[in-house]
Amino acid sequence: MTQEETISESIVEAAARVLLRVAFVFEPLAPTAINVLMNQQLHRFKESGAIGNYKTHTKRLGKFHYRIEMNLEVTGMQTIHLLSNMFPNQLSRFRRWFHD
Repeated sequence: MTQEETISESIVEAAARVLLRVAFVFEPLAPTAINVLMNQQLHRFKESGAIGNYKTHTKRLGKFHYRIEMNLEVTGMQTIHLLSNMFPNQLSRFRRWFHD
């Protein structure tokens, strides 16, 4: 059984090394992928009426470090709804002022 464990461990280690190499090769393309994923999610929010309009920009600062800028057009009620979903515990004491 110890030989089976060592074979499986070596296979996992080899696979991890290959995946890390592949990740480093495609890492410079990550800002484009991040933009696509952000735009898909924000488009769903726009269709549901949670936000008005949006614009995103992702910049690669270094290896695995990115700056993501999102510009959202929201009304007052949309802002209250977004904040209450993002910070439910922090805004619970002010609930009487925020009516959905």
